Amino acid sequence: MIEISEMKQCAYDFMSHDHWGRSIYLHEADLGIDTPNTTIASLNAIDFLIASKQSEIQSLEYFLNMGQLVVMVSDLIHALQKERGASSRYLGSRGHYFSDELVNYSHETDQQVIQFNATLTRIYREMANHAGNSRLLNRIAYALHALAGLPLFRAQVHQFDIETDVVVLVFSEMISGLLSIVFETADAAVDPTIARILVALFNLMHGKELMGQERAVGAAGFSAERFTTEQCERLQRLMDGQERCFELFHEFSDPASRMLYDEYSHSAYMIEIEKLRRLALSHSSRRIESQQGSQWFKLLTEHIDNLKTVELGLQMHLQQLCLQRVSDAKQILTQQQDLVQMLPMHIEDTFVVFLSASQTPKSPLSTQQDYYHSDGIGPKLGRSVFELVQDQAHSLQQMHDKLTAARTAIEEKKLQEKAKVLLMKTRKLSEDQAHKLLRQMAMDQGKRLAEIAKIIVEMEPLWR
Repeated sequence: MIEISEMKQCAYDFMSHDHWGRSIYLHEADLGIDTPNTTIASLNAIDFLIASKQSEIQSLEYFLNMGQLVVMVSDLIHALQKERGASSRYLGSRGHYFSDELVNYSHETDQQVIQFNATLTRIYREMANHAGNSRLLNRIAYALHALAGLPLFRAQVHQFDIETDVVVLVFSEMISGLLSIVFETADAAVDPTIARILVALFNLMHGKELMGQERAVGAAGFSAERFTTEQCERLQRLMDGQERCFELFHEFSDPASRMLYDEYSHSAYMIEIEKLRRLALSHSSRRIESQQGSQWFKLLTEHIDNLKTVELGLQMHLQQLCLQRVSDAKQILTQQQDLVQMLPMHIEDTFVVFLSASQTPKSPLSTQQDYYHSDGIGPKLGRSVFELVQDQAHSLQQMHDKLTAARTAIEEKKLQEKAKVLLMKTRKLSEDQAHKLLRQMAMDQGKRLAEIAKIIVEMEPLWR
């Protein structure tokens, strides 16, 4: 004869999961077993509600640290941009100009590298243990490897043993590697508000970097008193790229940052920059005055420095936002835990089922009150728990909807980069040529750049 304990175990083993592997919770009474009054430890909706909020807090605290890393990356990029500009001017003048500035900018870059490394050391373990961080860690490794080559690279600059175009390219690749860290951080953000600000920050930084490259290309052309056709084409592509970046910044940034950006974009010096741009683009074969190169460099440097001010404001907004989101989440968690304390210490073999609003029985009020009531939880408290679950579910859905918009911008950027790489490999093009071809295809077909990039990526198997 089977003992009651064996019968219970067999029943639970057999019936605790359905044929899809889903858990099924059963009352012992449903098995037709008479048992003494014992307490069965089980997890209920409150446990998972609290766990959900704790997970959210953990994620927000992680992005608080990542926000500090983004600040370090931003400052390092700005230092590298200044050193790149000084290096190109120094080489272009064969050491007659920007000698002292280059020393100062190099020292500033070194200080930023030290702070960047210190931040990485402080948060390394948290980043390494965070799920799904493979791409981010890979980007950091690439950036550190590139930065390690700075001393040798600088020696070549001081000895005039390197071309100006190569200097611009090397610095730009370093900065591109650092920008990818910000991009991957934005891609991993799970809070929609934080994700939007990170997308705005990345596009502001990227647009500022494209302007830095424009400054370098323009400085080379003005110094030579002539712009080649290739330089003119590159200037146009850099200006087009800035326009798209700043559009996305405007879409995702906070009102204060947008207002400050608009103020700088309508400054008097922007009129002079536009004049010099038109001059450069229309003089591919005629000689121009070399002194305009100094004016060009000064004006674009002023605007880049002003964009850095916008960047700093956006960084502060990001940090304050992370702190506020952590504080709000902790406050909600405390409220939920206080509610748990109101529950009885012992809940006998009862199971409270929380259904969505659409599943709530459509019955008279008295019946609905019974629905929220179960042994150990009164109607008022049951309704409070139910509303907490509903509110959190609604909040998560809103977060998902907002996050989708930010993720769309990130995914489009990924598609464009992947399409460029495919064109470079299959057609043996440079990055600039691949980008130009993408834009041309988009204009010819009357489609967005992202749509053309998606078509190219989807056609990849046909090219193998």
